[in-house]
Amino acid sequence: MKLSRELMLLFGSQLGISAHAFVDYGTIHPVKFQVGATHAKTSMLPWTNSSVITLTRTNPVVTLDFGHEVAGFPYVINQSPGAETQLEFKYAESFVSLDSPFADGPWTFSNGLSNSFRVETFNLSKSGRSESFFVQGGQRWMTVELLTDKDLVIEEVGFRATSQNIDADKLPGTMNTSNALYSQIFDLGGCVSQAACVDAGNAPSTWEITSDGALVRGQTSAQSALGVSASNYTISFDTKIVRGGTGWRIASAVEPLGPYFVLTADYTTTGALVNTNRTLLPPNTIAFNGGWSLVNQSTLLTPDTQYFPVTKSIEEGKWYRISTSIQESGYKISLDGEQIAFIPLPPFFANRFSSPSRYEGTWGFGSWQDHVTYYKNVSVVAKNGTEIYRNAMTSEGVLAEYNVAPLAASVCLDGAKRDRLVWTGDFYHTVRVVAQSSARFDQLLGSIKYVFEYQNKNSSSPYDGFVPISPKLGSRPQYYETGQSYDGLIDYQDLFLAGIGEYFRYNGDVEGVRAVWPNVKRLAASKLKFIDPTSGLISNTPEAPRNAWFLGPANGSAVTGLFAFTLDKLTLVADGLGDVEASATYQKAANGLRASINKQLWNEEIGTYSLSTESRGNFSLTGVAWALLANAANATQTASAIAKLEALRFGVGYKTISSDAETPDYELAPNPSGFLLEALFQARRDYNSNSTPAITHLLDNLWGSMVNNDNYASGASWEYVKPDGSPGIDLFTSLAHPWGAAPTYVLPEYLLGVQPSSPGYKTFALRPLLGYLSLDEVHGKVPTPRGPIEVGWTVRGRSVVLVVSVPEGVSGTLEVPDNCRGKMGKRSGRVELRAGVQTFELEMLS
Repeated sequence: MKLSRELMLLFGSQLGISAHAFVDYGTIHPVKFQVGATHAKTSMLPWTNSSVITLTRTNPVVTLDFGHEVAGFPYVINQSPGAETQLEFKYAESFVSLDSPFADGPWTFSNGLSNSFRVETFNLSKSGRSESFFVQGGQRWMTVELLTDKDLVIEEVGFRATSQNIDADKLPGTMNTSNALYSQIFDLGGCVSQAACVDAGNAPSTWEITSDGALVRGQTSAQSALGVSASNYTISFDTKIVRGGTGWRIASAVEPLGPYFVLTADYTTTGALVNTNRTLLPPNTIAFNGGWSLVNQSTLLTPDTQYFPVTKSIEEGKWYRISTSIQESGYKISLDGEQIAFIPLPPFFANRFSSPSRYEGTWGFGSWQDHVTYYKNVSVVAKNGTEIYRNAMTSEGVLAEYNVAPLAASVCLDGAKRDRLVWTGDFYHTVRVVAQSSARFDQLLGSIKYVFEYQNKNSSSPYDGFVPISPKLGSRPQYYETGQSYDGLIDYQDLFLAGIGEYFRYNGDVEGVRAVWPNVKRLAASKLKFIDPTSGLISNTPEAPRNAWFLGPANGSAVTGLFAFTLDKLTLVADGLGDVEASATYQKAANGLRASINKQLWNEEIGTYSLSTESRGNFSLTGVAWALLANAANATQTASAIAKLEALRFGVGYKTISSDAETPDYELAPNPSGFLLEALFQARRDYNSNSTPAITHLLDNLWGSMVNNDNYASGASWEYVKPDGSPGIDLFTSLAHPWGAAPTYVLPEYLLGVQPSSPGYKTFALRPLLGYLSLDEVHGKVPTPRGPIEVGWTVRGRSVVLVVSVPEGVSGTLEVPDNCRGKMGKRSGRVELRAGVQTFELEMLS
């Protein structure tokens, strides 16, 4: 295949115009590799600076193991090829994903300022370095396959890193125990907190604006923020296929969901990449789908793709004008004024993200894997003939309108590879994981400020003060209201607020939090209105009667316990900022919620907290967790509720609700299980409850699944887990999801025992669970603004040695456990800890 000069300019080097990361984290090389006929890891060799890979027709594939989740721009350095050479790169979090033709992609839910596809083709014509235009957000594995006939020597391959990539044991927060599994589980958070958090400038736009319009390489379509309410229109645009095809979408949500068209070039005359999928995308054809994409992706199922052959030859390198008209019975498509297809109206694709109808919604652009296309001179004309939109697509403002603007804030995402959104509910776990590992508080504060840029400031709305639950990476505040509703997962508002409270607890950043305190209070004031005046629980309101919840239903134990907990955290912030009025308001409301949980939802008949007032016979993992974490339960209730958890035990974890059916594909959730894990440790410490069996079940099995099977392990925490311990939503599962890393903050706060007793660890409490979980050694380092607090304890028989190192400007209190005494015979009690190193010799009493 002979590439055009234009395509060579685009992909030489791999483009010569690759984005440059604002923060340079260097280069990431594999740790091991294996060359063979197909991907394999049976005989891997260590990668060294002198490693050289030769790919041949007999052994065309090199499998690369990076050891753990990494992120960056893929690149290769090769010796001069004997002829034009094509390489197929494939990226995957799990090894088994390499079996799939699309690996673990494509990502059809959001653009994410990264490659939507996990397979891409490099076309090489000379020696040197070639780099992808796109970021690959997260993977442990990569394969490089030679597609053409001539041998190729690869001198170097890897990623130009876009995220911090420090070994977990060298981060500011570390922890090791005598149980190697628990040490590995702790390290999951150190890996994920780096991979899933991105600095400003390190996620460039996936579009390129030129004088010839928007140059868009194959990716999930990006939609205009200005067409959400448009309907029954005709859209026309100029397009030039540089390679492969051109893709567009109409009547769409802002998310890439709605009628999607891909017009392919005539591969028979222009040639094509060797790995072009001619079954999925035949030449000279319009491929159409009314759902998310042309292919299914696990939970994002889509209808069968339909095909409409085009009778004229579609040339690469030639400008065409395409028009698509929404008509009563379908979609009429014209090319240069001549109709080339009529697509019958598809069935309505019912989905919470869908546009209201098949006639209404915005437009977007983006084609398939390895395609390269220009778009310009877009015009949208209403049914009455009025032009409602015109855009030459030649100004940088296009990027923000289509939600693909370069990342301008340092933020933490829900997942490294997907969804790559700033999910506000996930942020609670992320704050705490980061605080105990990478200590990148700048990325946490950046996330808080970024989210509040999109805060609803409509004082007449029942959702006044709410924030979007998943702001997009490439968006800008001027489009914050576009397609935005606030009635989805409204308990995410509480988790976001609680995350801000935890940020302040760990970091004591008075000035940073003071800057957003008016935003916090506005959101909190709105959420206080969701306290039902009759039940005293968290519920819907007359003004907002229909809301979706994540952790449990309205008038339920989970959402009520969560908000009480959140108000406690906000009380601490208010106290730290000297806001006496807010502190009193939040504390009074929290106490009222605790009383209502016990009055309305404690159920003696089932021995735990009811799911809700509407479902008293059911109970949930989250209801138990948040009632305990909110300190609503007394010692007796705590013991009973923990005992009742056995009825939820299923596979490697606990199902969420007692009435849930037990199926092989049930999604066990590390997110709420993380809340439960802390509640169980808290119950053991504060009430000496018998929570050990539940704790070990979660650690050994649910979190153990993330490290014990090398076919799935990414070195980071997972999104969901199946009962058998495999990823919960198959290949689509994010295997680098901070919400799954709760042990990274639970273990140091309870096993090690270090917790701030004033914001930023100016003072701290040390309450170690000495010898717990049959451990005889625990050592850790907890980052603080004034330096690390280091703690280690060792148990030998009944003798315990506890060593504590406290930085200058910090003081603490050691609370000697009740089951210990000093070697001189003095029983437990409190010991003041000052700056420096102190050693305590204790004796276990039982």
